[in-house]
Amino acid sequence: MRRFATRIDQLPAWAFVIGAVIAFGLVRATRLFALLHSSRGGMELGGILTLGVFLSMVIFAVRRRQVPAWRSTVHVLGATVAGNALGIVFIWPFVPPSYSVELMPMLRDTVGAGAWTALVSLPLAIALLWLSRRYGSHSQLTERRLRVIREEWRRRFARAPRAP
Repeated sequence: MRRFATRIDQLPAWAFVIGAVIAFGLVRATRLFALLHSSRGGMELGGILTLGVFLSMVIFAVRRRQVPAWRSTVHVLGATVAGNALGIVFIWPFVPPSYSVELMPMLRDTVGAGAWTALVSLPLAIALLWLSRRYGSHSQLTERRLRVIREEWRRRFARAPRAP
């Protein structure tokens, strides 16, 4: 698992974004497909998968420290918007003709709304990503805290009487 994470960390930005768009688009398509067929369990599973992929994108964006925080944030938000549109494109052949909707206006509205939401939330997202990099699991503060906890456990277990 560590090698997989290291490989993703070392990907160029364009490969990271394309991979994130495809992954997010596929899981969004599963949820939209379940929504199209009124499958409650499928929609719930699609929602869980969507959340999982989104959290994975954020986690890997935090880990990719060679990219500035604002650029990583733009990568994640852009991949989310583009993945959402790609999910619509994936399910479009399965939309019944009785739904009188057109693909291009739907994509325009989806991308427009997503871009506006990303633009409005960009300052907060950049600040949160910077804070997570600064005070997250790889900071010296957290490493010191973990070392203190391990030493305390060692002392407690060393004093505990052992049962025969």
